[in-house]
Amino acid sequence: MALATSPSPIPTPQDDDVLALFYVLALVFLAVVAIFLLHLLGPLRRWLSKGLLHHIVMGVYALSYPLVGYTIGLMQSANWYFNDFTVWAVFLLLLLSSTDSLTACRLNDIDNWKNIYVKQLFKGFLLVFIILKFGRQMMMRNLDADYLWYPLSAILVVIVLKSYLMIASMRMVSKSYLGKNVKVIAEYMQHIDNRLVVFNPVTMEGYQYMVAGEKHCVNRPGHTPWYKKPDDLKVTTVEQIWQCEGNLLIGDQGKVLKDLCLSMALSKMLNRRFAGFKLSEAELEKTHDFVFKGLLAGDEQRAFRVIEEELVFVHDMYYTRYSYLYQKGRYLALCLPVIMFALCSWLTVASLHVKHHDDPYLSNHSNRSLMSGTIVITVVLAFLEAYQLYLYIASGWFKVALIRSYVAAPFLQTSCFYEMIIHLLLMLKVFRPWKGRLGQYCFLENLGRKSKVVNCLHYGTLCLVDKAMKGSKKSVKVSEDVKKAIIDSLLASNGHLTNGVTSLQKNGVHDDLKWACDATATDGALARTIVVWHIATTQCEQKLDKQSIHEASKLLKEAKDKKIKGKNKKIEGRCEILMQISTDDDCVDDETILVARGVHLARQLIDNIQDFTTRWKVLSDFWAEMMLYVSPSDDAREHLEVLAIGGEFITHLWALLTHAGVLKRGPTVPKDGL
Repeated sequence: MALATSPSPIPTPQDDDVLALFYVLALVFLAVVAIFLLHLLGPLRRWLSKGLLHHIVMGVYALSYPLVGYTIGLMQSANWYFNDFTVWAVFLLLLLSSTDSLTACRLNDIDNWKNIYVKQLFKGFLLVFIILKFGRQMMMRNLDADYLWYPLSAILVVIVLKSYLMIASMRMVSKSYLGKNVKVIAEYMQHIDNRLVVFNPVTMEGYQYMVAGEKHCVNRPGHTPWYKKPDDLKVTTVEQIWQCEGNLLIGDQGKVLKDLCLSMALSKMLNRRFAGFKLSEAELEKTHDFVFKGLLAGDEQRAFRVIEEELVFVHDMYYTRYSYLYQKGRYLALCLPVIMFALCSWLTVASLHVKHHDDPYLSNHSNRSLMSGTIVITVVLAFLEAYQLYLYIASGWFKVALIRSYVAAPFLQTSCFYEMIIHLLLMLKVFRPWKGRLGQYCFLENLGRKSKVVNCLHYGTLCLVDKAMKGSKKSVKVSEDVKKAIIDSLLASNGHLTNGVTSLQKNGVHDDLKWACDATATDGALARTIVVWHIATTQCEQKLDKQSIHEASKLLKEAKDKKIKGKNKKIEGRCEILMQISTDDDCVDDETILVARGVHLARQLIDNIQDFTTRWKVLSDFWAEMMLYVSPSDDAREHLEVLAIGGEFITHLWALLTHAGVLKRGPTVPKDGL
């Protein structure tokens, strides 16, 4: 009797296949690290100034698509199927959807949202194909596929929704769509808030700045324009928030919460400048008094706090999904992280169950390694979703939504239980709105100092990292004295900004020093004035005496024959000018003239104002006035771009002056009304 043929041996993966498997696992771990960095560092961008953090975030953001594409290629070209491929493909898709707290790194990313959309679709289709392909193979091999397939399918749906939110939020603030959205606020301010009514900038009576309700201010064909029946508008205004007498909105803490809603309304108004709309209320007395008799009345720190929170809303409007979620899907912002956390937990348990049945094609050690890697990744992603949920709940967007609900629902104001819950939620803290630091640059001091590390990074990254800037110094914290000096100068000016001459008149030195304030309209006049006063201030800071001024003058005369090398030497008892000066035999260049004017101004300050305190008061008042004078600008997009990399103090002054109706450097005369 013939013997039956023995069954063919079960094919097993080769060592190269196993190595390829762990290589893919390493890339997936790298993708999870990228997700972690985007979640953790994304919200920190507006708090920290330029530096390594921003380069890391931009690098991770830029490399996410190549990383996903390369890993997809390895999965597709693998000679052997492994159970974890399906799970890992879902993780890669999660990287493409980014995070709620980081939608774009730059304005260019927003304007190129269609390109990102195409990339999302292409990579997404490939990943879904891999998930379906490997999921089918997993079912054919009877590896308890249901345990993994159900949570994976649910996670896939959530990720697709998150990707849509990412693209939709970018589209909402792109140039092509921004005008349509901001037009609503522009029309509202023109027809509603500009009406001639009694106003009080302290109690906010008559200030109907919109906190929420844009969807009710859209004109529909065939219907009466909404502004012709203003009493029927269902909008939340600053005036309504201030009129609420609930327990949560009284006292010092209540004032802070009201100011948060005010910041939200101001951010919507400021958004008109980014879209190129006219500020119809700029010339009203009501607008002028809002800042000078309201925000700046008594507590100058309140004005900066309101502006800081306002710029946080502006930043989030363009660079995160919070604005879109706030307007279109407020509950999604809460539900999606909770659902993702639950699904990741489910997937972890399912992975434990499936891995309990060892894969006969791999060794026990390999099985345990894969199980540990997949579970660790899943747990990390679950906690990142919980962290993202906390960030949103602690953000100003969620708090404003809570306050709106509290004001609109009287029963919440009478229920101790609901008030306690809302109070606890409102107490949650997140990162500070702004770093509160000023960058420094000195022409005379440390001019030759370079950062070798940064320069090496510049060349090592093929110019991706900027070179170290000569003369740059470590940033310093904006002190309360600086803020007070600027606010005092603004109040004294009453909105009539000048280039420093007013402070000189006030201190009785105008006749002697007015020459140093170039009031001509020529190009570069303002910059020349700043440089001259900067040089003089630096020399006064070094406590120069007459002898050091004389030596500095000698250096200038010698500049014809000898270039001054930019080396970092200490200045003690004499003026050191560390800048490269080149002159012709018969003429003196502009740089030399500027330095000479700065030295001459320093000599006058030191010789004519012997008292140290008086001299520094002259300088302090001048710089406070000059900071305000240079703040008005029509280049709003520049301020918007700076917000993505930590912001600048001058942006805060620009926003404050905008809300006071000071849009130009010339005098602004308030009018009574329209």
